[in-house]
Formats: sequence, C-alpha cells, structure tokens
Amino acid sequence: MINSKNNIIDFGSRKDGQDWMIVNDDVMGGLSNSTMALTENSLIFRGELSFKNNGGFASIRSSDQNFDLSIYKTIHIKFRSNDRDFAFRLASSKVDSRINYKHYFSSETTDWEIMELKMNDFQQYNRGQITKTEVDVSKLNNIIRVGVMISDKKEGLFEIEIDTIEFK
Repeated sequence: MINSKNNIIDFGSRKDGQDWMIVNDDVMGGLSNSTMALTENSLIFRGELSFKNNGGFASIRSSDQNFDLSIYKTIHIKFRSNDRDFAFRLASSKVDSRINYKHYFSSETTDWEIMELKMNDFQQYNRGQITKTEVDVSKLNNIIRVGVMISDKKEGLFEIEIDTIEFK
C-alpha cells in the first residue's frame, strides 16, 4: 500500500510484487503472452507481443487497493529493458476500459537507470483512446491500481526488469 509513510514499491528486498498479476490481450482474443517473476533483486516482466486476433498488449498490475497519489509530484522507476516503449499506468476504476492515466517511458540502454515521471505529464485515456484532457492531479487521490503496460505497436519479444517504483 502506498501512503505517506510507505512511498515505495520494492520488488527486490521487500518482494512487494507478490500480489501483482498479468493481464494480456487474450482477455479480448489476442495472442500476446507474458510472464512475471520476482527474483532476489527485482521483478522481471517479459513476453512476446502479437497482433494476431487484434492483439498487441501485455501488462502487469497491482491488486486493487486505494492509492492516494495526489500528494506526490513524481514517480521514479528503477529499471532496465530491451529498447521497447512501456507505459506506467494508473487506474481509477475497476473496469479496465474506463478512465485511466498513462505515462510512456523507454530506455536506449540495457543498464539500470531511474526514470522520473512527472504526475502532471500523465495522459488521460478512456477505452484505450487518449482523451486530450489534462490530468487533474487532485483527482489522483482515488487510484485503485498501478501497473506497467507494453503496447508499442511492435510485434516481438520484450523484457523489463524493475527494482523499485518510488513516489516522491
């Protein structure tokens, strides 16, 4: 649970991802596949995106909780990946197709790095389409789920390893 006393998701030493789950495009007939594993130091999310049967996304996400993220200005993700574009996702509804917020990030190296995502740079989406509505950061007080998604319109293998997600 993210709150003012605990502002970090630590997949390494604390193994915070034990309640995270995979949601791929197979929920709508797609054929992408992925796995998620906690290692000694991180969470590894890897798989293969496929456009067959109108697919093209894979994701991992926390279990439903109540996150008040309105008090934070940035999210810092310590990760390494294989040159693909990922999105950090904030959901405010149990229905996946409703309003959610995304911030895309990528890496040009396979080394560990820390990516800073500014809360006011998140984009609002509804039913998978960008709304072009600016995010009202005060509305981030009722986020029920956070996660990472890949839907970069490239078929093929992907991998991201995440150590921590810190809210500052």
